[in-house]
Amino acid sequence: MIKKVTIVYTPMKAKAVGMASELSKRLSDLGVENEVLDSERIMEIGSKIFADLVITLGGDGTILRSIHSLADHRTPILGVNFGRGGYLAELDPEEVHGVLDSVLKENFEVEEVMKLSVYAENRKLGDVVNEVYVSGEYIGKVVEFEIVRGSYALLEGVADGVIIATPLGSTAYAMSAGGPAVDHKLNVVVVVPVCPLTRMSPLVLPVDGTITLRLKAPRVHVLIDGQIREILDKERLIISKSEQTVRFVRVKRECSFARRLRKRLR
Repeated sequence: MIKKVTIVYTPMKAKAVGMASELSKRLSDLGVENEVLDSERIMEIGSKIFADLVITLGGDGTILRSIHSLADHRTPILGVNFGRGGYLAELDPEEVHGVLDSVLKENFEVEEVMKLSVYAENRKLGDVVNEVYVSGEYIGKVVEFEIVRGSYALLEGVADGVIIATPLGSTAYAMSAGGPAVDHKLNVVVVVPVCPLTRMSPLVLPVDGTITLRLKAPRVHVLIDGQIREILDKERLIISKSEQTVRFVRVKRECSFARRLRKRLR
């Protein structure tokens, strides 16, 4: 039985704010401890979420901020879509009340999804749910880079940036930049050059080891899941499979990859 629920809502959507209050009251009436958090503030103030279940009310950004704020990565996430696409969400708003009692009794499937870890030399920058985007420090500055696996250089060139995505993130920014859609059940990494000046195609690589992104620009901008930002001096990034996963609550029998792809291509 779920004992504590954290509700994370986007303040940008009035209906999400209203549902957060409704859910909190219903949970309290059921005797379930709960808290309500503003998604715009949880990462700003660096607060951590301690709960048995997280319900997000917003778009994919709200889900990503919630995942990056978890005190325990094993905490399951139930996404309710109040965004434009809702690619990571499981439910539409009108479906929530019909499944809440069942979810509180833990009558749901958990889908575990791979994350990547990103290091700058020996310093960990973070774990990646969707993608890490590397570009020049300033808009309009290109970055020269090289992709290395083991001791072999696989790809090198000059581009506006480079996206390194998980299979889950392959249908997000990486796909917009011309990358392939990859089923999230595969243990691979997707590398997509953004507006390359030289002829380059995206790569799909196994993550049974490390992948190195050698950067030849003096300073680069690194963005993880649109949430974590770093400006780095000339160095290399090391990408590997994370020891952590993301755990999504699934109450529907539909394949989540098929649903995400259908939404993306409609």
